[in-house]
Amino acid sequence: MGNKKINICGTNVHPGEIANLALPLPEQYSCAPLYMPIKVINGSKGGPCLVVFSGLRGNELNGLEIANRVFKLIDANQVSGTIITIPVMNVYGLTHYPATLPTGSDLERCFPGNEKGSYGERIAYLITEEIFKKADYCIELQTGALNHNILPQVYCNFDNKKAKELAKIFRSPVVTNVSLEGNHLRQTTEELHIPLLVYQAGEAMRFDENAIELGVNGVKNVMRYIDILEKEPVHEVKPIFSREEEWVIAHKGGILHSKVNLGQTIDNGEIIGTISDPFGADLVEPIRSFQKGVVVGINTAPLIHEGLAIFKIASFLDDDKAETIIEEWDKKQPDSYIG
Repeated sequence: MGNKKINICGTNVHPGEIANLALPLPEQYSCAPLYMPIKVINGSKGGPCLVVFSGLRGNELNGLEIANRVFKLIDANQVSGTIITIPVMNVYGLTHYPATLPTGSDLERCFPGNEKGSYGERIAYLITEEIFKKADYCIELQTGALNHNILPQVYCNFDNKKAKELAKIFRSPVVTNVSLEGNHLRQTTEELHIPLLVYQAGEAMRFDENAIELGVNGVKNVMRYIDILEKEPVHEVKPIFSREEEWVIAHKGGILHSKVNLGQTIDNGEIIGTISDPFGADLVEPIRSFQKGVVVGINTAPLIHEGLAIFKIASFLDDDKAETIIEEWDKKQPDSYIG
């Protein structure tokens, strides 16, 4: 079955064509134009439309690289359906780092958008109307926050059966349930009946080649599963499912010395780090885990203020199985995440 043309930003992309488009964004006070890069592969054969996007905060460099590599690696002649990649959604956030939007709010909170609303709401409206309403599936590519390194994992709404199945196909070591409450972007895709996966790995403003490679392969795994690309035999990875993740918060300031690594299994009450006085006083406060689980996030900054998030712990229904699966996955990585 032949494919159909797709119209984005007033431009028709015909079957078999590849297009690099630029979506005009709301004006700044300088009147300098800003454009959102949109890359489209419209296959000659019919099929679903997959949107792969990153840069919602503007600092997710791993996601930017994954989106660009996916676009470069795909041959339009092999595509059944349409692939839309957006390396940076929040162009203002990238070009004005560390600011995210002129109003100081997060772009995620601006969805589904308003044509006559704030700067962020106008961008969200354009994305919803021009991109999301054409999509059958969406993959968002994230990193952790600045100085917060995250073990590669996929987030999805476990109540959405399609999204949960796609999360397994992505083949990251961990799949974590997320609530729709408070996340306006996820609520928007859910209301549009679009299964959404969120791949998160590494930390903001840094490249992590392992995280990038896993992300590229994961996106291609999903493309094969939904028949955008021809299926290929792949090594099966059975992810572990997590329903709860929580950050350990620093109760005093000082210098953080971590005693654990990403992917390490820990026990309830185990000492996972210490905070010491930077001026040489003997006082050292141990940091203990509040539950048994796996370390999926670490604050990599040595200087810690009171109240900062320092370790992210995921709990699983079967911790022994979780430890085995993460160890097997880690052995396959070129450079181990686990020290």
